[in-house]
Amino acid sequence: MLRKTNTILSILLLTILLAGISGCYIDTNESDREPPAIPRGVQTITGDEQVVIEWYPNGEFDLAGYKVWRGRDDVNFNDLLADVSESTTHYIDTDVRNGETYYYAVSAYDAEGNESELSPENAWDTPRPEGRNITLDDYLLFPGRSGFDFSQPYKGSIPWDTLETDIYFGLDTEIGVTYLYSDNETLMQDLGYHEDFESVDLVPEFGYTTLFVELIEGHIYAFYTPDGNFAKIQVRELFDDAVIFDWAYQTDFDNIQLAPPLNRP
Repeated sequence: MLRKTNTILSILLLTILLAGISGCYIDTNESDREPPAIPRGVQTITGDEQVVIEWYPNGEFDLAGYKVWRGRDDVNFNDLLADVSESTTHYIDTDVRNGETYYYAVSAYDAEGNESELSPENAWDTPRPEGRNITLDDYLLFPGRSGFDFSQPYKGSIPWDTLETDIYFGLDTEIGVTYLYSDNETLMQDLGYHEDFESVDLVPEFGYTTLFVELIEGHIYAFYTPDGNFAKIQVRELFDDAVIFDWAYQTDFDNIQLAPPLNRP
């Protein structure tokens, strides 16, 4: 009888032990319902018919990927643009139009499909046109190809003395200094030397001068045109009789976003 009682007790103890193990297993499953942290550091970079979205990487061991969302305001993100791997921390949106503003957010999800809330940053951007290697000649030597109209860049260099000309180039022979000039009220500002064109993402709203600005190789210059648009150039090469520069022009009225896209592999 004692042996039978001990057997029953052993079975009961084993049942309790298995129930405890089973309970721990259920608790483990409960922890897997926890979503990853909300992605942080989401930012955008303005491009020509494209926007680059970047964010900081998450650190969860079971992270499975990110989702990139887009909206027409900073509240409703209805468009799922991409589902990218856990090792990816940027995405290039090419389904955009220059001059239109887009808003972006990023969420993270784990191997169990748990998804975080959307990133809190106010990440928005307005793509705009850009171009390279515009050459302007001295207006006293070659007046027909010394000016530039940001709103019609496809024309290249144009005469300096037209109503459409925003800026034109010339050398002050008395003091040996090269300038950009304007006689149509285009505002100008020297933003100093920069290694890369994308170093200036946003141009200032204030602090501009009129009539002329001295040119220095490697410097970036911001402009506010009479039609209410911001632009910028970077002087690539400078000579006494010519200047070569890269440019970007924001077609969205009074929008200060102007950085070109970063080069991506």
